[in-house]
Amino acid sequence: MVNVKDLLRGVFDFHVHSAPDIVPRLLDDIALARLYRDYGFGGFIIKNHYSPTYDRAYLVRRAVDGVEVFGGVVLNNSVGGLNPRIVYVAGKSGAKIVWFPTVDSANERSSLLNWRNKPNPPAWARAQLELYERGLLGNALSIFNKDGRIKPEVDEILDLIKEFNMILATGHLSPSEGMQLVKRAAERGVRKIIVTHPEFPTTKYSIEQQRELANYGVYFERCYESILTGRANINDVARAIRETGIERNILSTDLGQAHNEPPPQGYAEFIEKLMNIGFTREEIEVMTRDNQRRLLYE
Repeated sequence: MVNVKDLLRGVFDFHVHSAPDIVPRLLDDIALARLYRDYGFGGFIIKNHYSPTYDRAYLVRRAVDGVEVFGGVVLNNSVGGLNPRIVYVAGKSGAKIVWFPTVDSANERSSLLNWRNKPNPPAWARAQLELYERGLLGNALSIFNKDGRIKPEVDEILDLIKEFNMILATGHLSPSEGMQLVKRAAERGVRKIIVTHPEFPTTKYSIEQQRELANYGVYFERCYESILTGRANINDVARAIRETGIERNILSTDLGQAHNEPPPQGYAEFIEKLMNIGFTREEIEVMTRDNQRRLLYE
C-alpha cells in the first residue's frame, strides 16, 4: 500500500461541499478548514449549489490559520441564473471561480421529476423537489436561446470572468453544451477553464470530446466522489488523464455529503488508487498542486 500522507502537503481540493447548505453536509466551513489544515493541505474551494461562497471563504480564512480557503458562485436560479450582476459582485468580492448552472441546468432538470414518489431520492433531488412543490424551482437554464444561439448574457458573464481573472467551470451543462461554452470562452479570451467532473453520469464527456477540449487549454476536474460511489471506474479515469495529459488535469473530491467520508480522507484514497495503477509521485504533484496553483495565483 502506498503511503500518501506526505503527498498531501500543499495539495488543493477545488470541489468540496460544507455547511451551511439546504442539503445535509458532513462538516461546516470552520470544521472543514481545520481538518484540511490538520491533513497538511494547502487549501480548498467551497462549492454551494444555492448560495455564493466567496464571502464565507473570506471569513474562514480569518478564523482558521494555516490553510487557504476560496469561494465562488454557481449560476443557478437562487442567484438569478445566468446573471452578469452576481458575477460582477463575485469578481469584486474576490471570488476565484464561477460555475455555470448545476442542479438548475436543463441537462440536470430533464431527469429531476423521475425522482418524484421514489423511495430515498438523493439529497440534491430532495432539495430540488421541495423547491418544485413550493413553486420556487424556476426555469431550467441553458446557455442557448430558442434559436440555438448563445445568449448575450453568457458573453457578458464570460467577459467579467476574464476581467476579474476568475476560473470558469462548466458545471452540470451537458457535454455538447459545455463544449460550446468552452469554445466561446476561449474566443473571448477567458484563460482559466475547468471541465467539471467529466466522468459524472450526466456530464460524461467522451474521450474524443476530451481530446478536442484539451486543445483549448482546459483543465479536467477528476472527482473522487464519482469513483467512491461507483459512478466511474478508476481505470477509465486513469485512461482519460493519460489521453488528455497530466498538465491538463486536476484532482478534486466533490465530497462533503453527510453519508460519505471526510473529504481529505477521500483525497488521500484517490491519490493512493492512482499511484497503485502506475501514476508517479511527480505526476500526482502536478495534478494536486502545480495545476491548481496556476489556476489560483497566475
